[in-house]
Amino acid sequence: MEVHGRTTTYLKTSQRIADMKKTITTLLLLLLSLRMTGQIDYLEPIKDYSKYKSELSGYYSNVLSLLSTGLSKKPYACYAVIPSFSPEYAVSAESKNGKYYLISNTLSQNSWQAEKSAIKINTKSTEISKTLYQALGELLRMTTHQIQDMDGSTTGLDGTTYYFSTTNGKGEVLTGKKWSPDRATLMGRLVQIYESVYALSTGKAIPESLIINDAGILLKDLQERSKAFPDEYKQPKYAGIFPAGLWQSIESGRELESVPEFPDYTPESYTAKHLIYPPGLLAKAAKGYALCQFTINREGEVINAHILKYSHSEFANEALRIVKSMPKAVPAMSEGSPVACNYVLYIPFRPTLARH
Repeated sequence: MEVHGRTTTYLKTSQRIADMKKTITTLLLLLLSLRMTGQIDYLEPIKDYSKYKSELSGYYSNVLSLLSTGLSKKPYACYAVIPSFSPEYAVSAESKNGKYYLISNTLSQNSWQAEKSAIKINTKSTEISKTLYQALGELLRMTTHQIQDMDGSTTGLDGTTYYFSTTNGKGEVLTGKKWSPDRATLMGRLVQIYESVYALSTGKAIPESLIINDAGILLKDLQERSKAFPDEYKQPKYAGIFPAGLWQSIESGRELESVPEFPDYTPESYTAKHLIYPPGLLAKAAKGYALCQFTINREGEVINAHILKYSHSEFANEALRIVKSMPKAVPAMSEGSPVACNYVLYIPFRPTLARH
């Protein structure tokens, strides 16, 4: 009985350890997934709205024209909000005759659902201190000068897009956007500050000191990040529906315990070393990207390489060439045996990074 009891205890302990390992592995993969999908905590570039098709082109032209009514064409610190269903609004920090104001425009209804002629603009203005005015400008000078170099978009079908604009020393208007950021992120905090600014402009009783304090703390955090990661926003990133940078098992019921290992490189470093920029596109300083999915089978071979998305066919062709040239890897493992898995490789093409 004693031996049987010890054996039972041992088996239960072994099972608990195995379950614990499985749980830890799952959590690590989940954390990695969250890190990959939530890694862009900078303002993102805006698209050329004239290139949008039909209704979208007209919508963005109309709504931005309405929101900028009466506001400076060379904004010092401007914030515009485009929700999916509720009315759009904007607020701008402006200076006139030595005094400082917040001027806001709020549309009477969502412009996607109404004719431009039927929309009324509710304009309000409130005087503010020079300290608040300067704090708002400092935030946007930093954030609009660090717009993330990226392909794809984080914008979804439902949510809110926030636009931030300022004018640099050369007289150029810089604009970045963010779609529904998490409140705990730096960009989420930027949105919260400007939401308070908008509320203040409409007559809400919000202490300036509170906004100034929050702006100062955020500015300090932004500066600390810039010191620690000065060029992070310059590194191209992909955002979209495809899980770029993540290994995924393709065998039902088999979770990855270890991912494939290549000799002395990662898929990204191999790409950077062997990429040949298409000469014609390099001469035009054309930039873009390709997303290539491939499988590492149980023997560690790269198979089934195909393009998911690309900005130019020559980028797609080069991406396929690189992936198909990859040597064998040590395959992924699951429960002590090899397992086939997929990988989506994001390959950015930037003339500044091209090898000569």
